[in-house]
Amino acid sequence: MTDEDETTETPRRFRTLRPNPLREVLPWVAVVVGVVLIIRGAFDVSRHDDPAQLLIGFGLAALVLVVFSVNRWQSKRGL
Repeated sequence: MTDEDETTETPRRFRTLRPNPLREVLPWVAVVVGVVLIIRGAFDVSRHDDPAQLLIGFGLAALVLVVFSVNRWQSKRGL
């Protein structure tokens, strides 16, 4: 290998990354479900019902934030 080949290659930290549909798609699905639950819960609370869906939606949104940060950390580490 010449010096030119080494400079045009993908950086070492990105060589081990492989596509993982679950890691890439499921957080977006969780975002959509969380938003739907928050909206439904907000309408239920306005009708003086139980705020369970609202709380579950906020919990799911918080979980998605954690998942996004862990995925970013994994991609930087090459896991």
